[in-house]
Amino acid sequence: MLRSIIEILCRSRRGGFLTRSKLLRSNLIFPAKEFNPDALSRLEAQARELHSAKRNAEAVEILRNVLAARLKFQGERHFQTINARSGLARSLRAVNRFEECFLLYSENIRIHQHKLGPEHPQTLRSLSRLANTYFAAVRYIDAKPMFEGILERRIRVLGRDHPDTLRSRSSLANTLAALGLYKEAVELYEEIIEDRVRVLGSDHDRTELSRKRLETARQAAQIR
Repeated sequence: MLRSIIEILCRSRRGGFLTRSKLLRSNLIFPAKEFNPDALSRLEAQARELHSAKRNAEAVEILRNVLAARLKFQGERHFQTINARSGLARSLRAVNRFEECFLLYSENIRIHQHKLGPEHPQTLRSLSRLANTYFAAVRYIDAKPMFEGILERRIRVLGRDHPDTLRSRSSLANTLAALGLYKEAVELYEEIIEDRVRVLGSDHDRTELSRKRLETARQAAQIR
């Protein structure tokens, strides 16, 4: 397994990844009985580069080992273990391994709820990641009540105009459109655009994206 990780990290993408000699000199590969937090952090950085390069299967292999090491040496509730679990889930989602994503995100939610409470922003963020995974898996019926619950709590905890709340409103609108509920989606997109213009500005990328989604939903509603 370690040899395969070395091979992955040594593959060059326009000089973006470490050479084998640099990899070994930097102590990125470590004996199983030792804990090297800097080495794990560098492995995670390499995995993020692989993810950005859409080499997600390779990123998954690295992140599985990172998570195993963090679980062994830091425990399931350490914040770096939680982040490692989330990073692995993100790369798994990119290769459509949704069932495993559900389990990983659900574990983070369980830990966050226990440590921080059900309405803490970090708990809500983990819930949102799980809901987005259901959306990516085309399980819109499952995603809809999750987004509705997250939005309700974010409005209460963070306020209507908080960036996380605006993203939740957008996610719910996207889900309504995906379910063919175009009238409801159009109404929500219109509200989102009004608030994003006020909070982010008329020319902000997210404001423009909401306008495009509104137009798509309007066209779909007319066709229907």
